[in-house]
Amino acid sequence: MPHLTLQYTANLALDAEPLLQRLNEALLASGHFDEEAIKSRAVALDRFRVGTDGQAPRAFAHARLRILPGRDETVRAALSEILSRALQAHLPAGPYTLQICTEVSELPASYRKTTLLPTFSPASS
Repeated sequence: MPHLTLQYTANLALDAEPLLQRLNEALLASGHFDEEAIKSRAVALDRFRVGTDGQAPRAFAHARLRILPGRDETVRAALSEILSRALQAHLPAGPYTLQICTEVSELPASYRKTTLLPTFSPASS
């Protein structure tokens, strides 16, 4: 927790790794999460449509943050704004209309997390 999924249209020609780093840093700076708990991933969408005009140059990026229950709507809205600002600062301008969307929702009660720590075997002589 938290889990951040960034979906973006492939016509953005985006290097996702630096953007994920920026988003993780923004979430850490919010003060709501421990550094090692932040998990993010990016998915480029090769097949997409924005609106009905298939010829208009359009793109989008959608960030969905899922967090444990208990934070009120004000906190969730602030986290959404933090992500939106980070995306706006990083996403490239281009020959398209770009829609940036963010949302924050709670993980279901069925969410479970288990952490397995690394094991080390004794060095052989």
